[in-house]
Amino acid sequence: MHERMTETDDSLDPPVVLVGSHKDKVEPVEGEEIEDACKKCLDTCCEDVSDDACGHFRGQYIISNIEDDNCIFQRIRQDILNLARTMRTWNKDYPLKFIQLEKRLHEKKKELHIPIISFQDIKEISSETTNPLNEEELILYLKFHQEIRALVYFEDLPDYIILDTQWLSDAFKCIVTPKKFQLNVRRHKIKTLWDDFSERGILHNEVLKDIFKKQQNSFYEHKNYILSVMEKFDIISPNISDKDVADDKPRYYVPCMIKSEPEYDIYNMFNATEDNCQTSTWLCFEFRFQPPHLMNHLIASLSRKYKVALVVGTKQENKQTIGKKQATRVNALFKATAVFELDKTSKLSKLLIMKRLNFIQIQILEFGKGTMIKRGMYKHIADFVTDEINKIISTRFKMTNVSFEKNWECGLTKPESVTGSNNFK
Repeated sequence: MHERMTETDDSLDPPVVLVGSHKDKVEPVEGEEIEDACKKCLDTCCEDVSDDACGHFRGQYIISNIEDDNCIFQRIRQDILNLARTMRTWNKDYPLKFIQLEKRLHEKKKELHIPIISFQDIKEISSETTNPLNEEELILYLKFHQEIRALVYFEDLPDYIILDTQWLSDAFKCIVTPKKFQLNVRRHKIKTLWDDFSERGILHNEVLKDIFKKQQNSFYEHKNYILSVMEKFDIISPNISDKDVADDKPRYYVPCMIKSEPEYDIYNMFNATEDNCQTSTWLCFEFRFQPPHLMNHLIASLSRKYKVALVVGTKQENKQTIGKKQATRVNALFKATAVFELDKTSKLSKLLIMKRLNFIQIQILEFGKGTMIKRGMYKHIADFVTDEINKIISTRFKMTNVSFEKNWECGLTKPESVTGSNNFK
């Protein structure tokens, strides 16, 4: 490794140090210094990084994979230590009782075949230490270690504590990552349900059983708890319409799995015309940097409160009808677009939400002849979406430096032409 190349001003936390490896493989052009060539490589890697994200950079290093000695790595360790000392959490008191329980749980994790333990078991383990934690201290311990991602604990899901976050990550991976992680499942026997999942993000219980039962990690045994945790993380959300009927085969929405797009104009899909539908002003949430999965979390939040609207779509039928398509009602959950029923009885009021490059836009669709959308009529919807976005950014992503502006656009503007160019000032 060689000298640090740059320092950034107006820095943001947490700090990030960029390290470029394989300096020995960089080939500078004639007359160019090797350090300058390496810096160009790093700059190229950072071209698409937003200004806000760049604010976390503290320095840049370039290292050779064949020449640098250990003293250079000691310098980067010292640099990281110096940065750590500037953090607000540096040198905070950490109770001795916590250390004793931490050691015991580390030993217990090695003994367990499945790294899940009950709250009562942890209480008993704590009671065996020289300085046992009372219940209040134990909850504080669990919250602290959940905060630093050392374990998984939720106060409203107290039955189990997951001691190995990788185990939970593997469970998530079975559902939301490529098919190679979903070992030996019988897709061909329930192909329609698998298509629902892989294209439209609808997870049927039969598919979930297929995925978990074929794993070697006892996921199925703890299926209900894993699903509850996935709901907490907004990875899945229950289909609230399923709660209206007795059904032992619930369905879930998995927003990050949705690949299908609207087959044509979203207004036409709902047969919304100037004669039968009034549209509200577009409300736009504009970001300098929009967190990549913000829309998925927002869809999960909305689907817990409102029923996903149904829309007439088409699908290709079996081999005997190849080339033919049949009209069918499908959930209005699409990639970067979703529609929710604000009144699931009349189904005349709908919320349209769409993701664009740097903003999220919402609009109310009010069906019925002679209807009018009065000023402030749906302020509570705008407030709810605003609150949810703020909550996701601050509590889920913990991004204190991400902000947005609320702008508006004429309701007659086509969705793809919305720019959010009008502010409320």
